[in-house]
Amino acid sequence: MSRVDPQRQNRSGEDNQPWAGVRTVPSSHYTDPEHLRREEDEVFKRAWIVVAREEQIPRPGDYVVFDELGESLVAVRDESGRVRVLHNSCRHRGSRMLEGCGHADTLDCPYHGWSYGLDGSLKGVPRIGGFDALDTNRMGLHAVRSSTWLGFVWINLDPDAPPLLATLGSLPDELAPYRLEEMRPIAIKDEVVPANWKAMLENAMDFYHVPFVHGRTINKHVTRGPDLQSYGDHTRQRLPIAAYGWRASLDRRCTRGGPYTPLQVSALHKYLVFPNFLINVLPFHLTVMQVFPIDTHSCRLRYAFCKRQGARGIELARVYGTWAASRYILWEDLTVLDRFQRGVDTQRVSTQTLHDEEAAASHFHGVLRRWMESPPTP
Repeated sequence: MSRVDPQRQNRSGEDNQPWAGVRTVPSSHYTDPEHLRREEDEVFKRAWIVVAREEQIPRPGDYVVFDELGESLVAVRDESGRVRVLHNSCRHRGSRMLEGCGHADTLDCPYHGWSYGLDGSLKGVPRIGGFDALDTNRMGLHAVRSSTWLGFVWINLDPDAPPLLATLGSLPDELAPYRLEEMRPIAIKDEVVPANWKAMLENAMDFYHVPFVHGRTINKHVTRGPDLQSYGDHTRQRLPIAAYGWRASLDRRCTRGGPYTPLQVSALHKYLVFPNFLINVLPFHLTVMQVFPIDTHSCRLRYAFCKRQGARGIELARVYGTWAASRYILWEDLTVLDRFQRGVDTQRVSTQTLHDEEAAASHFHGVLRRWMESPPTP
């Protein structure tokens, strides 16, 4: 695998210098509640993260609630068609307002009946005369910085963070041919994984474990490991897989979008958008994995497997076949992750040493360390 140096990164630049990054990780980073609290404060509450898919809220008034990291937010499409993200707390007494997903003409608090427009502005207060000097112009729902990219709604809880696109380097241009906004899930599942959130992400990026955990699956269809490219805080791994003679004919019949490079058609491209958004990309399907911490030894995996709109015939059959294989491979990973966390919880191994084939995890930990130690610079 090619090597990259996380210590020479910024949030938007790209670096092809030889890798000289993090080779060890303290095991306490997977077990210490105070370290996890700092990760939530210094990383998750300052980074751009995905809270919804745009297709979940296609019409004005459609909304979806995001509940992670001790926050409750509502992504809603307003009357003009703009996506807004608002704190899901009434400005009267802080009551939680909405649950799940749905449609509403106004955002109403079920406790005392305060009502808000789809833009978050305060529209109605029952028996307003009972309040002393209520400035209704300043009592709208608190807004959260948001943006859309790849068909997803992104938010940042840090008002001083750089804009989303400014943090991505050349990723938007590289991903543009895939037209990921056209992808629609055939399967969505949230599940609690009995492992630290970092372990779940590392596993998804780690090639070193493939011959042992995936000896009967992935390992039978690859001849070499992936290459690694950094995009500031983010990475791409490119893995040629199932490079059989008949593959080119199948690809031609399934590939829409583009224009693609030959490798974009034939190789699996795995992108980690720091800190927790991981996608496996091919022209005919998309796997989305988001990982959110619950506590030191468990996390929530939000998994979606997607096809392109209009897929049918052999393209659709291929999607469903790949999805079934993907679920089995994920099961293999979850089994070993439980073993990892139960082992690291004993604290008998104080330091974890990373292999060259764990270079993506090394880059990730280098970026994570920098975010934890000092504010990132745009």
